[in-house]
Amino acid sequence: MITNIEWRKGTLFLTAAVIFASLCLVSYTIIDGMSGGYALAFIFFFLAVSCVAISQLFVHRARAMDAILADPSPLAHWTYPEETVRASAEREFRNYEEQNRAMFIVIGGMLVVTSLFFIIFVREGGLMTGIVLLAFTVFLFVISRVAPALERRRAIRAPREAFISRNGIIYEGAVYPFRSFLMHRDGITFRKADKKGPAAIIFSYTQIVGYFIVRPFDIIVPVPPGQEKPAERIIIELRGAVPEQ
Repeated sequence: MITNIEWRKGTLFLTAAVIFASLCLVSYTIIDGMSGGYALAFIFFFLAVSCVAISQLFVHRARAMDAILADPSPLAHWTYPEETVRASAEREFRNYEEQNRAMFIVIGGMLVVTSLFFIIFVREGGLMTGIVLLAFTVFLFVISRVAPALERRRAIRAPREAFISRNGIIYEGAVYPFRSFLMHRDGITFRKADKKGPAAIIFSYTQIVGYFIVRPFDIIVPVPPGQEKPAERIIIELRGAVPEQ
């Protein structure tokens, strides 16, 4: 039985938004503005708004997951043996690790440059603000290293099922709507079985993670033996249901 954990994630980020909003208020009212209070308040405000946006993303995903699980006639409902799940989790772990490394280089680099600017050029409160930004950079680095390992662990323990509907997919216990807040499906292709892995349907997505940062990623859903023809028909139907871009 698949549990919809997206509701839990949405609640978690909404709680984080409340905490950051409280810290923003504390920074604005207690710490002197010219001694870093305004800068810290702005940072916590930005984090609070970001958490609210992420919370809404998970709420949308939770509703989509409920709809997919309630669909009486999904396009596909496949189950997999343990070795297939483990091999898929290892492939996704390597891809996730590379993507996180690239993202941290971009975001972490900008944070380091900003923090050095505050430390060197801003006299009043610049040192405190710079230290906070550097600490946050270290926190992001730890998250970028730990998150892939946690995701691999979750994927291995996740239900060995895949649901494909006309509105999205559920794979390894996670939901991927075809269109949602900050994320949409770009394409869908069929990969024949080869040395790299079994036959699979590849769902290509684009996710907006910043004002000028767009992260493409793929969800590879293995096709069980004997289901290749139905998989091709699913692709044809979905291409008609959601036009390719």
